[in-house]
Amino acid sequence: MSDHQALVHFYQGWATTHETSADGLPVYRDVVMIQIERPPTLKLNREAEPQEFVDYPDEYDAFKKEIRARDPGVSEIGYPLVMWPALTPASVQMFAVRGIYTVEELAKLAGRRDLPGNLAELALRAERLVDMQKNFGKYEALLKDRDMRLEEVEAQLDDMRRTISAQNSMIDTLKMRVA
Repeated sequence: MSDHQALVHFYQGWATTHETSADGLPVYRDVVMIQIERPPTLKLNREAEPQEFVDYPDEYDAFKKEIRARDPGVSEIGYPLVMWPALTPASVQMFAVRGIYTVEELAKLAGRRDLPGNLAELALRAERLVDMQKNFGKYEALLKDRDMRLEEVEAQLDDMRRTISAQNSMIDTLKMRVA
């Protein structure tokens, strides 16, 4: 028996249903997988059993937070971290286990010194991104105002062209009378 403690990690996987779809390709289903590792030689990957969720509650909670980070519903409360190109997958995982899923939530942590590694720097970048997005609305309003003025000028220009054309016709008619 080894003196090393087993390292346990849950992750999202897939398994075959042993069926084929209408197009003849195999059908798969999502499953929760477990990786049990006991260095130096044992590394086991398989579908998790319900009892393992009870046996390893901390690891399962971390897995649920990772899944929450990829949930499409996160975009309703802010910009999802998984969609922010500034983050690596490892950074997304580190924030997910801390319950941080959006750039806005991360920006609130800017300036905190208790964040490990480069996470504090990423929090500052998130804060700058949120600040830039606030200013974006101001520029959008300026662009709309400019577009409205441009449409007005174009309408005036069309009106002036019609007036000039009418005046040229009148001048040609008068020239013919004089001649």
